[in-house]
Amino acid sequence: MSHAQDRIGAWIGWAFFADLAKALALTFGYMFSKPVTMQYPDKEKWLPYSRYRGHHFLKRDDEGEIKCVACELCARICPCDCIEVVPYEDEKGKRHPAKFEIDTARCLFCGLCEDACPADAIALGQQYEFSSFSSRELVIGRDDLLAKPGKAATGGSVVAARLNVEPKVLVETGGRQGYNWWRNIRRR
Repeated sequence: MSHAQDRIGAWIGWAFFADLAKALALTFGYMFSKPVTMQYPDKEKWLPYSRYRGHHFLKRDDEGEIKCVACELCARICPCDCIEVVPYEDEKGKRHPAKFEIDTARCLFCGLCEDACPADAIALGQQYEFSSFSSRELVIGRDDLLAKPGKAATGGSVVAARLNVEPKVLVETGGRQGYNWWRNIRRR
């Protein structure tokens, strides 16, 4: 082996050792620092940003009627075919959905349905806590979509919360009293 190749091999070994030493120093620094675990849902809850794409919801107009005109564009543009719309016309000649269902077990939450809607009737909201043991319970109908909360006005913070398991599993949040746990992460 030549002397030049021997020098390169030693340099690579020292570079690897220096990177390994930095990584171990970072690991040991986190081992002995305060943990940054979020106590969800017992003590803390995350408020999503307004741009967050959570559970779908349907909007109402100023008169309180559903904005959806049952054009079925959201169902046609959906890449996973999880939206089903059945239109009907009322006595005034206006189109409304007789059936509007979204299968959230199949949904990608991509937001294409929100972009395709000409009446601005469907949107993705702030709710991110929905799960079920049965996939049938994840099919959400029109009336449930009208009752879902809308977009978050503010967000991106952690609030104090309390888990209440008496009638159902609910998380009751107070004011914005939580701490920003991102600030507890050490940086160089």
